Amino acid sequence: MANATKSKVGPTRLLEAEWTKDSILKDNCFVLWLGSGQTGAQQWTVHRPIGETELEVGSWVMTPTRDIGYLLERRESEELASWRRKLELAKRQQVLASRIGRGLDGQTEVWTFDGAPAIGPTIQTCMSAAKAAGASESEWLRYADQAVRVAEQSFKEALRTQSNPAAWIRANPIPDHETMGGPLGDQPQKSVGHLFGLSLNAAKDKVLRVLLGIESNVSIEPVEEKKVPSNPPGPVTPPGQKLAGPSGSKPTTPTKK
Repeated sequence: MANATKSKVGPTRLLEAEWTKDSILKDNCFVLWLGSGQTGAQQWTVHRPIGETELEVGSWVMTPTRDIGYLLERRESEELASWRRKLELAKRQQVLASRIGRGLDGQTEVWTFDGAPAIGPTIQTCMSAAKAAGASESEWLRYADQAVRVAEQSFKEALRTQSNPAAWIRANPIPDHETMGGPLGDQPQKSVGHLFGLSLNAAKDKVLRVLLGIESNVSIEPVEEKKVPSNPPGPVTPPGQKLAGPSGSKPTTPTKK
């Protein structure tokens, strides 16, 4: 974690601090600070799940800010990173096999149009042209021939839209990995239920309203009302007792015939 700078805050003094962005968490987080001038001040970061978890999309997690570094360090394992690199290579091989823009001549990648120049030397020449023009070398394609531009753009678009090869994944299942926090990496990330599905601004509003007691953080199940029959049953006669007649009249007795 980055070193904290000293600031002052009090019951009549606003905390004056500058927000520092994080390149990984970006803008999908906010922080809470709790303290009273005594030992034990706390700062919590409310953020989207970090790394690999089984939490659903739309979840929010609350983590002590001092522990965020543990999650960032473990957002993926070396084994998982290696698997992903091999997956991208498998997708590339599938596009090359389809010969969209590029294909294979033995083990060498080649553009697939007739009379295409060698890829490596051509890219180097175009990079030099870009640099001479004051542009970034990554913009080399702008300085290539039309046929090269069309072939390379087709290849890059095919790579972008290529789905994961199912056969490769069956033969190479993804390694199990869950990003956990804490010094020992044994603290799972837990979803904050009452924030699920909320946007950043809505989550901030919800947290504040819960702290102020304006809203509850507990989901209240609706109480099912008892239905009153439209024609309620008449009074039940206890055993051995006869029903009374109209108001003021005596109970009636059946007449024997």
